[in-house]
Amino acid sequence: MKIALIGGRGRMGSAVAEVLREKGYDFFIIGREDDFSAYREADLLIEFTNRDATMHHVEQVVKDPRAYIIGTTGLTGDDIRLLRRLSGRVPVLLSYNFSIGINVLLKFMGNLVGALEGYDVAIVEKHHRFKKDKPSGTAKLLESAIREASDVPVDVHALRMGGIFGEHTIIFASSGEVIEITHRALSRRVFAEGVIRAIEFLKDKDKGFFTMGDVI
Repeated sequence: MKIALIGGRGRMGSAVAEVLREKGYDFFIIGREDDFSAYREADLLIEFTNRDATMHHVEQVVKDPRAYIIGTTGLTGDDIRLLRRLSGRVPVLLSYNFSIGINVLLKFMGNLVGALEGYDVAIVEKHHRFKKDKPSGTAKLLESAIREASDVPVDVHALRMGGIFGEHTIIFASSGEVIEITHRALSRRVFAEGVIRAIEFLKDKDKGFFTMGDVI
């Protein structure tokens, strides 16, 4: 299986490239200055760019489909509908966070919210000063998981500071106690390792739309 890593010279893409090399995958990088049509040489595409670039690429891939793993954040409902259209022909996996820890947290969030009925809920997320989307895609995933389980209002606060890789805290508070659950990424490698899990998950799929929840 040959892989095209789109955005492989960016912060996240570089981390993925490093792990792909370590694991011995056959891959090549498509950067901003490269001809995107080179994607046709690959069996699987992995993309970490920005929303506009990603959707420009997706529109081309719809015409000549390849399996696709997308980690770009900030996609709209229309964007996701286009990805679902593509997934009718090839496997597509979209995730705003490839960390195993975050995705396990998402899986049990509904049970936690249900058990803490009546508690106030807030999410505080911190990322490096260069991250453009605010709040993060992960914060939106956590908020969505909470809202699916309860109609409790959720306060979401985003901080952009220094070189923080990624930190998300969910706070539950009643008049008598406070519960805080924090996930802290110590490096981008944790996300890159999750991408490897996603590759292994997709390699025997013919088509379909997936998330990291399906992977774990």
